[in-house]
Amino acid sequence: MKKTIIILSTLTLLIGFTSCKKDKEDPTITVSSPANHSDLKWGETVHIEATFEDDRALKNYTVMVGDEDGNHNETINFMETGTTDESSFEFHEHFTVPEEAPMMAWIHFTVIDAEDKSATTKIMLHFEE
Repeated sequence: MKKTIIILSTLTLLIGFTSCKKDKEDPTITVSSPANHSDLKWGETVHIEATFEDDRALKNYTVMVGDEDGNHNETINFMETGTTDESSFEFHEHFTVPEEAPMMAWIHFTVIDAEDKSATTKIMLHFEE
């Protein structure tokens, strides 16, 4: 009887250690370009480069230009969404700053991983003639 209890305990521990690979980390966002508080001119092209990572797998992302609160800016009208099941994703896109753009805008990044954990960050941009 003792032998059976020891074997069952050992099997339970082994199954617990090997099957419990939960996602312990939130995804991360590393923005390479543009820098926060970049000064840009109307008519200039803005290059957006970022790396999205997770310890297990990513699910989807959204990158958009908006106001500080995250409301989409219709004048600039930049929004990109996508899906990936990789653990690392390189994002690269660009947009041209219209002459009607406000003097400030934010690029908002949102990343969700396969376990529905999310990360957000934003970069402030300044526009002028």
